[in-house]
Amino acid sequence: GVDYRLAALEKIQPKGELLDFEYYLEGVAISSRSLKNKIVLIHVNEGSQDSKYLQRFYDQFKQSANIEFLQIVSDSLVQEEEGFNKVYSPTANAIMEAYSGKDIILVDTAMQVRSYYDLNDSTVNELVRDISVILPLKKKSSIKMKDR
Repeated sequence: GVDYRLAALEKIQPKGELLDFEYYLEGVAISSRSLKNKIVLIHVNEGSQDSKYLQRFYDQFKQSANIEFLQIVSDSLVQEEEGFNKVYSPTANAIMEAYSGKDIILVDTAMQVRSYYDLNDSTVNELVRDISVILPLKKKSSIKMKDR
């Protein structure tokens, strides 16, 4: 168990901090600061074929309070959205450009980018494994002995 986890963590060394961002949607702030201490899956591709994979991740991890799902869409789509306040920095296009060429970004609880993934059948299992490796472990209860 421990050796497997350490070897898997070695494969997904931090690649730098996630770009700082802040968006307001219907009066609620969503920012890199508000996502700290959670694992974040960021979808940065607008490909419709990705939906089957995204749904699979969501279904598998929706019960986890430690994982957030975020989808970045282009500024033109944001501007069409009525409930979206036009206060955001950096723009969605800047985030998409910074992480271009990949579909999913895996971010750890310290807002460090751990890895990038293309969504296809061969990488889905790899992403699920990597998520499970960086999920915080539940603390085990210690067993207390009664004095005689």
